[in-house]
Amino acid sequence: MTSSEELSGVILSRDPAGERFFRIRLFDQTTGLRAVLFSSPDKRSSKAPPPDLFDDIQCLVNQKQSEQSIPFARDFEKVHSHRELTAHPAHFLAAGEIARFYLANGSHLLDPAPQLKLLRTSLASLIRASFSKVVLIKLYFCFARNEGLPVRESWLTGLPNDLREAALQVLQTPVKDVAIEMERIHELLHSLQLWMNSETELQV
Repeated sequence: MTSSEELSGVILSRDPAGERFFRIRLFDQTTGLRAVLFSSPDKRSSKAPPPDLFDDIQCLVNQKQSEQSIPFARDFEKVHSHRELTAHPAHFLAAGEIARFYLANGSHLLDPAPQLKLLRTSLASLIRASFSKVVLIKLYFCFARNEGLPVRESWLTGLPNDLREAALQVLQTPVKDVAIEMERIHELLHSLQLWMNSETELQV
């Protein structure tokens, strides 16, 4: 009898793997970044197509035979879809940046569960956000804090007074209510990315 494992998380990438499979990478609540093979159904098959980018799914996979092998999905259930992101180019581009960030930093985390909660919240927030880059600032800040990095003590307190006030407004205000100049938002995002790339092992 083949042993199986249950995964629950968000799809971050979806690429063809030969003619019959898709290689899907998802961020799982327990193990972090995972790769899974999904069958690509042909016209004669009644099987559901593989999940889409940013879908939130639960799936049952065959356990890996070796560290190098990729497990196959036996079954999956779509819990939530973020298809509405495709209707707004800025939202979809920001979601892509979030996915790339998790793909680059989603392995070997202290605890994947709060980072998955953050991922889900951030994708949902994009629909409500006046400025999609506000969501990125909040996500980078919270991700670093969840990993125990001194983002408040080092990055936030090191900002000039006026920029620190803008950062506090972004961090403490719901995304739909943030009302600061776009130039300030770009400044904050650029500053936070520079800090993460130079002062931490995270890649932005």
